[in-house]
Amino acid sequence: VLKWFKKKGLGNPFNYNRAFEWLQAEILKFKLTTVGGGSDGYNDEATAEFKATVYKGLTKKGVEKAHSFSYNGTTRKNNLEEQEKYCREKIMRDPYHYWSLVDNDKGIFVQSYKVPAETVWKLLWPKWKKSFHNPSAADPRIGASISTNDLIGEDFEIIPH
Repeated sequence: VLKWFKKKGLGNPFNYNRAFEWLQAEILKFKLTTVGGGSDGYNDEATAEFKATVYKGLTKKGVEKAHSFSYNGTTRKNNLEEQEKYCREKIMRDPYHYWSLVDNDKGIFVQSYKVPAETVWKLLWPKWKKSFHNPSAADPRIGASISTNDLIGEDFEIIPH
């Protein structure tokens, strides 16, 4: 697997969820970008950000359980104004963020949430702002997670696989 990824110039499949990014790009009909902190995929129309997490299944009432997607390791800037500008540009770089649920037991992608960048920004910035105000955390970078529950009442699309 390592040799195949290297030969294709796809990076290390075992770092930064790279193998999942590759699978998402294939499934969602994108091409994978090079490694380096930018967009994860691109097609003729746009770039995209990919996130994946393990599918948790349904509750006893048959409702899908909440799933979280991490936006961690973001560079900490000198002040909140710089931080907000930097973070907004980072999120808005890609028109859509694709959050995929992966059933590890079955080895399949269950579905992907196609979330507009504006929605991601609206949900994520308050959490990143809180992280910014906690500089004593073990990791000085800022980070937060967004849950599928946060999407209730928001604009997004579900892509079944």
